[in-house]
Amino acid sequence: MLWPLLLCGAASFMAILRLLHTYGDRKRCAWYVQLASVTSWYLPFTIVFILPFDFSSTLYRKCELNCDEPLGYISSEFTRRLWFLLYWFMYMLTWLVLPIMMSYVDSGAFTFKARLRESAWSNLQFYGISGAVGLVLVGYVVLTRRIVGTDLVAFMMALANFWGLFLVITFMGFGLVSIPRKLWRQGDLVLELSKIQSRAVAYKDKAYDSALELADVVREANLVSTRIGYNDDLRHCVEKIIEYCPRTDENGVRASTQNTTLSDRIPVDITETYLASLHNRIKKAVLKEERDRWRWNRSARRAFFLQDAIDSSGNPRRQLESNLRPWSQWSLGKRAAAWWWYIVLRPVVYRALSIAAAVLSAGILWSEITFNLDSSHFSLVNHLLRSMGLSYFAIEATSIVIIAYMSLCAYSSVMKLRIFNIYSLESHHHTNERSLLFCGAYLCRLMFPLCYNFLNMAGGVDTAKDDEVTEFSKFMDKIDLVPVLGEQSNRAIPVLIMVPAALAFFNIHGRVMEYFSISRAGVGTRASGVNSGTSGDDDEDDDTEL
Repeated sequence: MLWPLLLCGAASFMAILRLLHTYGDRKRCAWYVQLASVTSWYLPFTIVFILPFDFSSTLYRKCELNCDEPLGYISSEFTRRLWFLLYWFMYMLTWLVLPIMMSYVDSGAFTFKARLRESAWSNLQFYGISGAVGLVLVGYVVLTRRIVGTDLVAFMMALANFWGLFLVITFMGFGLVSIPRKLWRQGDLVLELSKIQSRAVAYKDKAYDSALELADVVREANLVSTRIGYNDDLRHCVEKIIEYCPRTDENGVRASTQNTTLSDRIPVDITETYLASLHNRIKKAVLKEERDRWRWNRSARRAFFLQDAIDSSGNPRRQLESNLRPWSQWSLGKRAAAWWWYIVLRPVVYRALSIAAAVLSAGILWSEITFNLDSSHFSLVNHLLRSMGLSYFAIEATSIVIIAYMSLCAYSSVMKLRIFNIYSLESHHHTNERSLLFCGAYLCRLMFPLCYNFLNMAGGVDTAKDDEVTEFSKFMDKIDLVPVLGEQSNRAIPVLIMVPAALAFFNIHGRVMEYFSISRAGVGTRASGVNSGTSGDDDEDDDTEL
């Protein structure tokens, strides 16, 4: 029956559209960026239901008794073709299409041909270096191992799976710890307010610096506009730049550079290459200023609300009281509902979810480090699924929950990446096109290694037990025969999940950043029990006062 597959696919598609609507901006994102983002974000989430249906369908086909057909049954031929199409489509998407598209949208050139040429050249430079190393490696393998034809394809698949599995273990290791911890902290309003206060000064400074940077670039563009006449061949480029420039508040933002300095920065002979660079800087400065200003305003509004909620916790009328808009305009019923949610229900709900997530995390961590043991089934995931016998619905439901949580841990860690103000996902439509594509590319790289990792824990990739091998395992079976990168590495890497999990549990990265006084640059983590001295106390006072 295909209707459960189609129903789950439609539900996942609607969820991804909602998620992209939160991060992306349909008015600014080109149609091809929206299409690529939807595709690259949607396909990795399909494993949440395709793999469980493949798992239960395999058990049904091998059933020797009079078994009822699973609700999500899909034929072996259809499943085999589906995995084949998904793998090679996503392989081309993540290693070819999306990298070219990222460079294309990041280009400041003014024509399609110029942007495509710049994108192709930048990717050729990267793939030229990495490709040379790859060719040496492939050549060595071909000559020493006599690998040709289908074996060479298996080697490329094993190489991609090796890198993807390493990323899955790294990202999921952090997520297995950070998600229960975040849910627990979400139930404490005082802790959430303290976290916002610890970042207040950094957010304010970033917003001010971004406004200064934008004002400088806008003034530079205006000076260029005065030097390029209306009859000049480059005038159309200048007009595009000016259209992108917002009106800056000269009174509210102090000029950080003088016009004479800007004049020295502008070359004597203005070329299209310089204008393309200026166009690119304008686009980045506008997005950065809007994002940093929104982040500061959001944190300030959230802090005001949390402070009012905390002050209202002892209100005998059981209503949330505030003199600030829009909360002061809420009806009595809405104020009462807000009080019951934030003061009574929210702590209980979030901490219950945190405990459930912690149990799942502990079970997955234990299964990751024990599924290699052959003496008995120490993997909790394996034991749980086998204990359900032929109850296909229970197997599908349990598998969906486990895979969904593993995907959430791995994918959420990818979405929280912050790389030098170049790649970062920001809600309320403040994510640039390059970050959407970058995130989609990494989600695609994690999909198949995540499936492989789940089946390892569930005992569904053991080729010695041919009666329980899924179609996914048959498709990926060829990589197990590859030396070094095959079965040995795929079974050894998951044990390393304890490293990122330990780093996240003991907040070692946060302590290191705090030691070097860079936590204010956006991390904003203050390790409990670590005193920063008098200067840290002064910073916290400044944050609270701000």
